[in-house]
Amino acid sequence: MKTALERVNISVLNVGYARTQHKWGGADISSPFARLYYIKAGHACLHLPSEDVDLQPGYMYLVPGFMPHSYECEPNFEFYYMFIYERYGDHMDIFDIYDMPISVKADNAVELLFTNYCQLYPQLSLPYSSAADFNAHPAYMDYARRYSQMERYEKMQLQGLVWIISSYFMKHAVKAHDHLDDRVVKVCTYVKQNIGSTIRLEQLEDVACLTRSHLNRLFHDSYGMSSMQYVIRQKVQYAQQLLLTSDMSVSSVAEAIGISDTSYFIRLFRKQIGFTPQDYRHSVKY
Repeated sequence: MKTALERVNISVLNVGYARTQHKWGGADISSPFARLYYIKAGHACLHLPSEDVDLQPGYMYLVPGFMPHSYECEPNFEFYYMFIYERYGDHMDIFDIYDMPISVKADNAVELLFTNYCQLYPQLSLPYSSAADFNAHPAYMDYARRYSQMERYEKMQLQGLVWIISSYFMKHAVKAHDHLDDRVVKVCTYVKQNIGSTIRLEQLEDVACLTRSHLNRLFHDSYGMSSMQYVIRQKVQYAQQLLLTSDMSVSSVAEAIGISDTSYFIRLFRKQIGFTPQDYRHSVKY
């Protein structure tokens, strides 16, 4: 039987190198993609919910998917980047399994790897030459389509890069399950396995073999939200991924997350994200 980590299914959207010509920034970013950066030269600051991080040459930085953040880059800031996402499955994703560090020290092998992959896959780079070009880059679904159409060996090469770079962070990771109640883990897995169905609180109580109040207390301790709020978050996050990486209609996305009423889905999505599904699809450029 495969372990949870062995079942991780990662897609690579972008790999590239950039050097800013002018002061550069992005605000209020929250997307389904995890971002890996290797800093070569210059100065930038990453603003996370819990801290501000000065990006230093010779280090790598990881921003998990759905983590709100902003950044400011000075001119002549040089970095390599990789945008990835884990395709939704019937298991907890890698950031549910492990608490990863935000930054780790890199070595010469990291720069050699990024340089090689940028040469192998120039079609996966983003147009960082100017803000106007960047904002006009193709939709992320186009990059997702490119990845899906690659040859098997190309996907193996790209996933190999992900695993090698991720290993630097994994070395210092802490297993999140050590801090989660097993009954919470069971419920989270159930939610993943049934994301396309209507999920009721009574079902979660049965899965956990707990009363409603006890279940919600455990979820508040683990995630700072109730069990049904967790369900809604998972459904909306999956919808975000589908909106940006596929050309599914809004009604089809709603059905894929177990919501038959499209109008209700639009209202729910807007309440959670601040955009309608269509506006979100067309506005996310980071």
